[in-house]
Amino acid sequence: MKKFIIIVCLLLAKSIYAQKPDKTHLSVQDCIEMALENNIELKNSQLEIDKARATKNEARAEYFPTVSAQAVAFDALNPMLTFGIEDIDNAQLRQLLYTLYAEYGANMGIDKAYSFVQNGVMLNAMATEPIYAGGRIRNGNKLAKLGIDAAETQAKVKEDEVCLQTEMLYWQIVALQEKLATLDQLDRLLDTLDKDLSGAIEAGLAMPTDQFKLKVKQNESQLNRKKVTDGITLLKMALAQTISADWQEMELIDTLGLETNPTTMFKDVAESVALRNESHLLNLSIEAEKLKKKMTLGEALPSLLVGGSVNYHTVMENTKPNAMVFAMLQVPITDWHKTSYKLKKHDLDAEMAENTRRDLTEKMEMQTNQAWFNLEQSWLRITMAQTALKDAEANLKITQDYYDAGLVALSDVLEAQTLLKQSRDELTDSRVEYRINLVKYKQLTND
Repeated sequence: MKKFIIIVCLLLAKSIYAQKPDKTHLSVQDCIEMALENNIELKNSQLEIDKARATKNEARAEYFPTVSAQAVAFDALNPMLTFGIEDIDNAQLRQLLYTLYAEYGANMGIDKAYSFVQNGVMLNAMATEPIYAGGRIRNGNKLAKLGIDAAETQAKVKEDEVCLQTEMLYWQIVALQEKLATLDQLDRLLDTLDKDLSGAIEAGLAMPTDQFKLKVKQNESQLNRKKVTDGITLLKMALAQTISADWQEMELIDTLGLETNPTTMFKDVAESVALRNESHLLNLSIEAEKLKKKMTLGEALPSLLVGGSVNYHTVMENTKPNAMVFAMLQVPITDWHKTSYKLKKHDLDAEMAENTRRDLTEKMEMQTNQAWFNLEQSWLRITMAQTALKDAEANLKITQDYYDAGLVALSDVLEAQTLLKQSRDELTDSRVEYRINLVKYKQLTND
């Protein structure tokens, strides 16, 4: 029974370990997912969406009543208000009061001057609710909603950019790894040739100068290897920064594979451009200008609000709590002249936004056409490179046979090997170019 439990635990542990994502052996899809999850620019894009939502909630709060409360307590050094017989401007009345005060005031305990408001407490609470504000609250909420839409669309644009950058870096690394494999094959050919040449020189069938030519080619291969390995390191560092990984532990597992003729992938240009996120952003900019114009117009329209307040104070004697309701209608009188010029500016901004949309739409159509042309050219380049590679392989075989038979010089073999390397590198570059152009075209056509 104990053995059975141990076996079950081991199987569960193995299953859990197998489900854990491998962060070292990465496919291109793994890198894209990691980039979308960890890329700093995308995280900032999400924060921009959160900011836009906060602005929308702020604008929505304008629909609800505004409530405020105040509490004031004070104690002045001297009374703020003093009034007595001496403050009366009428001389006859002042003299009469003096006479009465001299005869009766002292006996009755009446002062000839009184002070008010030296200390006290004042409390007040008020609530107001806008009934009509010229449409500014409603249009402000619509504008805030557009802000969320624009932030989300901009985040999608940034996602496309990050995905394209990730794929470009991935396939460029794969291309250099393919070129490194080509150099390995070339080095093996050179090593074999070096062994054969050493024996031929000892037998007097080859000249020592051939050994020098071969050494030059080996040094050239070694330098090329250094350039390729350095390029792989730099590109891995760039990819690791994009996906937030350790470049020293990354191993890319996808290969170039086979490509298909892109003829069936063609999409209508106008329809593709209309569906692009950038087109949606341009439409939002025009709609935003219209809402800004309505909000400016609302500033010149009447506004109505209602409210109520309650208050209490101890400044005066025998005070009681009080309450009131009120309504306030505000009608701008002199703002129409200034508002007319503001509206004119918004009309001009809307016209500029429309011109920008038309101009950028035409440019996006040209961009889509250019992407399609690049994709077609990449496919043609692949087919030509494949033919050239077959010819180079056949040429090297024939030249090697002729060299073994003593019919051609070593330089001919070295040149044939160089042509083979160039053909293989050309095919690798064309296939990587095809994949990158395919990603670009699919993004532009929302495929």
